[in-house]
Amino acid sequence: MSKAPDPRLAAVRALERVLPGEGDGASLREVLARGVPDGAAGGLMRDLCFGVCRHLRPLNQWLNGQLDKPLKPKAQAVRLAVLCGLYELWFTERPAHAVVNAYPELCRQLKAGWASGLINALLRKADGLDPARVFADYDPAVRYSLPGWLWRSFQQDWPEQADDLARAALAPPPFTLRVNRRQQSREQALAALGDGARPGDLSPWSLYLSPPRPVSQLPGFDSGGFSVQDEAAQLPVEQLAAPDGGRVLDACAAPGGKTGQILEAFPGARVTALDLSARRLDRVRDALRRIGAEAELVQGDAAEPAAWWDGEPFDAILLDAPCSASGILRRQPDVKWHRRRTDLPPLVDLQACMLDALWPLLRPGGRLVYATCSVLRDENDRQIAAFLARTDDAEDRTERPADAAPVAAGWQLLTRDNGPDGFYLACLHKRKAADDNKVTDQRS
Repeated sequence: MSKAPDPRLAAVRALERVLPGEGDGASLREVLARGVPDGAAGGLMRDLCFGVCRHLRPLNQWLNGQLDKPLKPKAQAVRLAVLCGLYELWFTERPAHAVVNAYPELCRQLKAGWASGLINALLRKADGLDPARVFADYDPAVRYSLPGWLWRSFQQDWPEQADDLARAALAPPPFTLRVNRRQQSREQALAALGDGARPGDLSPWSLYLSPPRPVSQLPGFDSGGFSVQDEAAQLPVEQLAAPDGGRVLDACAAPGGKTGQILEAFPGARVTALDLSARRLDRVRDALRRIGAEAELVQGDAAEPAAWWDGEPFDAILLDAPCSASGILRRQPDVKWHRRRTDLPPLVDLQACMLDALWPLLRPGGRLVYATCSVLRDENDRQIAAFLARTDDAEDRTERPADAAPVAAGWQLLTRDNGPDGFYLACLHKRKAADDNKVTDQRS
């Protein structure tokens, strides 16, 4: 009988790929998608990976302050093992003695027996310390475990909410579902899930489930009764409008959650799911198969429609644009260590290019909904304000609550504990010639 894999060793090996010490590193989601141990061991491995990525800067700061001389770059695995141990001691309820005793042996498995005594001494020193007090004197960017450029961006864009945004990025995300309206009402879904399920406030088909459960335990999940999707991410489709038999484009469609939602909301629509990657389109196909829906899958670049568009206009377009992912750091905490400040201008340029390229494909009277999972204003309301200024037949018709964050255009959602992710959307209406005449008449 083979020995079960050590989840702490598996976590360190995964983190070596995600946080290699230099370079961009691999995506944590993709690394974990290649396999985790079964059962509780897999849960521990995932928790360590996400926890270290979330709290990387203050954990590193404390560790560096304890060392007489820095760990060498080739000892990155040892550093990550220490960080895993610190995270377990300070942010989980696992018995301290079990945590402290586990890591010297882990060093031996890493073929770094020289570090066994070091890690034992460090974890014994950390045991019993209050991380809030330990981190209190750190610089805010370190305390909130953010790159300096991103913390400054939060302060510049959201001076009154920056601390709340940063704290929310450190919290584990809620488990949020979208109910398939073609199969059941939200009330029926709540009854089927039982205790711990509650409806969302913003999306009419959202619900939250606490504590989270494996999707295999959700009644009807395999047959498409539910999809895992944040509440904020459900809102763009709710602002689309497609006539029966109308044509809808889901640009940048992978992994397919919003494509499926479009087909649930507009079952008579002809939906085209576009993505640049053939491999990612396979994920869209799998997502649609689970809910029993079909769409036309097209490989192509949203910024260059001449290569794939057949000339028939779309009645509605959803552009879920590539972005910084600054609104979903609690779900993808490794992103903040991969993204650079210099990545932002090319992303903003790409978003503008996609908007300009897709707008001519929209039928007059139709809607284009622009969305990002970002809280940075250059990608969001400033992007849309600039588009409106250069596009004569476009107007902002976004429906948003009266208490929404004040922005130049669209609807900005800021990350909320036990609520939606940070997210932005703008519903853009394409005026018909008759609409232009009405505007002229009102001005005369």
